[in-house]
Amino acid sequence: MSRSKLAATLLSLGAGALVGSCAGPKTEHVGSGAGTTLPQSPVAADHARSLAKCRMSPARLVMQLPDRGFTWLPGESHRGVCDVTPPRGWAPRPDSLGNLYVYADGPEGSGRYWTVVVGVSRRSSTGPIRGICLETSTVGWRTLQQFDRLPLPWLDDLDHDGNAELVIWESFPLRAEASEAEFGLVPWVYRRTTEDSLTIDWLLSRRMAREVAQAYRAPLAPPASGVQPLRTAAAEALEQFADERCQLESEAR
Repeated sequence: MSRSKLAATLLSLGAGALVGSCAGPKTEHVGSGAGTTLPQSPVAADHARSLAKCRMSPARLVMQLPDRGFTWLPGESHRGVCDVTPPRGWAPRPDSLGNLYVYADGPEGSGRYWTVVVGVSRRSSTGPIRGICLETSTVGWRTLQQFDRLPLPWLDDLDHDGNAELVIWESFPLRAEASEAEFGLVPWVYRRTTEDSLTIDWLLSRRMAREVAQAYRAPLAPPASGVQPLRTAAAEALEQFADERCQLESEAR
């Protein structure tokens, strides 16, 4: 996705979140494996349909890994092989199926664009043997401005079970036809559920969203009155998602 197209996509997220009808699955994290999808009762399904749409929605639910080498995810502006290599080498973190690696190159430009490279390997390997590349924007940092976890984590053991999770930061509009200064920031958490895929973890994504919402609620130092209404709007949107008080429009790429 080109930078201009990516900016247009960010603007369209708000509209997409308001018209869709696909709610994100309710999951619970079990041990170090994948989230388990729980069936919804008819009453729960009716309740989900009555909820307002979330302002944010993950760009992807599942990320498939190639058999070999590094490739761009479908839907990105680049296609085929990606060859971004960390200038200081790879720093592995163990996950349930081996090692997980992330290199985030950015931010660039007014949209705070990042190229994120995700690699995997067996536990005994010294570097990733295959992986994926994707682009994202953290323009929502303009309204967040401060957060306890700095620099923003892209790879971390968020539930302290000894296995690392991938964190993809995305921006979401706080109003229709939002300018670059009117976006919020949301983290989507993924874990490797099979040898060949990374799947969104709804429980950890909601937990991190609540943490970011708390940062939006905290007063800025020095105070910045002009941005406070946007920070409040971002906090409310993140809290609605974290508390499952809104309905997600999610479409895997």
